Amino acid sequence: MSTNRTEYPWHSGLYERLASQRAKGQLPHALLFTGPPGIGKEAFLYSWVSGLICKTPLVDERFGQQACGECDSCRQHLAGSYPDCLVLSPEPDNRRVFENYPPQSSQARERARKTPRTIISVDQVRELIDWLGQSSHNGELRVVLLLPADALNKEAANALLKALEEPPADTLFVLLSERPLNLLATLRSRCQRIDFPVPDSDGALEWLGAEYPVADRQRALLFAAGAPRHAQDLLVANEMQRWLEPIEQLTALITGSTSLLQVAGDWERHDRVWLTGLLQGWLRILVGRHAGLTETDEAVVGKHLRVQSDGLHLDGVFELFGLLNGYVATQNIALNKRLLWEDFLLVWQRQCLTKKKAQK
Repeated sequence: MSTNRTEYPWHSGLYERLASQRAKGQLPHALLFTGPPGIGKEAFLYSWVSGLICKTPLVDERFGQQACGECDSCRQHLAGSYPDCLVLSPEPDNRRVFENYPPQSSQARERARKTPRTIISVDQVRELIDWLGQSSHNGELRVVLLLPADALNKEAANALLKALEEPPADTLFVLLSERPLNLLATLRSRCQRIDFPVPDSDGALEWLGAEYPVADRQRALLFAAGAPRHAQDLLVANEMQRWLEPIEQLTALITGSTSLLQVAGDWERHDRVWLTGLLQGWLRILVGRHAGLTETDEAVVGKHLRVQSDGLHLDGVFELFGLLNGYVATQNIALNKRLLWEDFLLVWQRQCLTKKKAQK
């Protein structure tokens, strides 16, 4: 992966802020980076940490200290062998950044596992603590990354808390989380929280590029809840219809042109996490419909918004949100997807029927 990640212009202010803190000697020992998916959080961290590690960094007016990519430290970092950087994650093979850094010893002993690990274990944190007890190899800043931090189980989080309460000198802890409230409150309190900026719609449209028609970019951003990276993935993979299909099926349930069992059978074939996220995003759009439909939304999915918001109580939307939040909380547990989606669609139908009866 390239160390140059300046293609996300909405990150420039964050680079400047952290560069200023470092120049003043005010960089804290622990940073908790948070933000929604699809805005380039991991890419930012890779670029920023690469700049910290580099011995001869390049200075960019907008993006601060950038790695040269040529010095010995950069070469080690690119190879995943920089000795003063340690990455903790549930499954190293599934990392999108820092992917060349090897698994920890406690993980290497479990490489024969049949199912991917979903947590950062206490053994990994104990290994980290042993590593912190050693001297820095280069006499420079040591960096510890937890990707993602909300993968820490309770025992591991408590073990990490002890290290954060008495941090070693010249050590920076970097925690990344899309669900920071899942972290122990005491753990959050030991970190300075950094909320990633989200680009406005005009900035996101410009970043997606003129090679795509404006209407396609607007549609992709709507389905991606404004996240440019996810919108880009939709455009590149030409997956707009795949995202629209479940929404069309919800409309068809209201109009009676399909059956619950048919839709549940179709949804069973989808990745559960993907479909849960899509439906959460769509319900947010439905809530927004009650507050007023924008011209962009009307042009993109106006028919479905009108039919569904007319057929569904706002209370019903929040009940459905509750179901989906439960699916997120159990996403690492193997559950019967068919039954999950049947439950969701039963609530959908019940709420729609309730509103129809009320209107009569």
